[in-house]
Amino acid sequence: MVAPAGGGALTLVGGGDPTLDKARLAALADDTARALRARSVTSVRLAYDASLFSGSAVHPIGPNENLAPVVALMTDEGRLDGSDSGPASRTTDPAGDTARAFARLLRARGLTVADPAPGGGPADAKALASTVSAPLPAIVERMLTNSDNDIAEALARHTALALHRPASFEGVAEAVPVQLAKLQLPWNGSVFADGSGLDRADRVTAGLLTRLLAKAGDPGRPELRPILTGLPVAGFTGTLGTRYGAASAATGLVRAKTGTLAGAGVNTLAGTVVGADGRLLAFAFLSTGTPGADPAPAQRALDRLATRLLEH
Repeated sequence: MVAPAGGGALTLVGGGDPTLDKARLAALADDTARALRARSVTSVRLAYDASLFSGSAVHPIGPNENLAPVVALMTDEGRLDGSDSGPASRTTDPAGDTARAFARLLRARGLTVADPAPGGGPADAKALASTVSAPLPAIVERMLTNSDNDIAEALARHTALALHRPASFEGVAEAVPVQLAKLQLPWNGSVFADGSGLDRADRVTAGLLTRLLAKAGDPGRPELRPILTGLPVAGFTGTLGTRYGAASAATGLVRAKTGTLAGAGVNTLAGTVVGADGRLLAFAFLSTGTPGADPAPAQRALDRLATRLLEH
């Protein structure tokens, strides 16, 4: 939240954090109202700025329940059903909805607020109040555990910004290979048309995935550790919570990221398991062109492959 030194022109500035939730938005409203009262301001205009991300906000596959419009200002990932993971109905205007919700919060705190409109803050605007996300490692873990497409797209755009590329689908396509090359990972043969992997043009190799998992275990690369700690645990957490079962030898032992493109015949499983000799093994199983609309048979086959690794 920024505002000029005097007057009541507020601008809610999106920082590209899809994990912003109603509780944090309410806390931001508390801090903003307190700061305005200290200035003896009771009536404000509210603008909202989602310009950190650029290009199309709508994913190339079109509106769907797996991803909200990719914008820099949103609340609860644009979900309309109160859920925090998995497919859900999404708003078509996450930034506008967030700004309107914030305006209602300010009114509930005794301020007079005009209906918000998109726009940037004045040149002399400075921070009035702010909210911060969880630490980056926790966000990466949440993204991997729940296979969270909204977080994945936001992280990809921040990667693009960090590498001085546009925070757009096109900028992500340029930035991700650059970052992988910096990590000395074999990205040849891979295509990154987005951050979530929902784009049907995406391509990834088993070699890249296994090398990335191995590098995440390198004692000299602690910043990559959330790649391992965020992996779903077979039979317990995230997208593996309902796969495997109490009788499976792999329950609690296989940790792996799932990948499913329903209707496209794509199913993947990549992660780690401790073999019978005590070594930590990294694996990646990728399948494409599997018949039928139901991914369950392919998923069970991938789960059996991971289970067999326990014997090696």
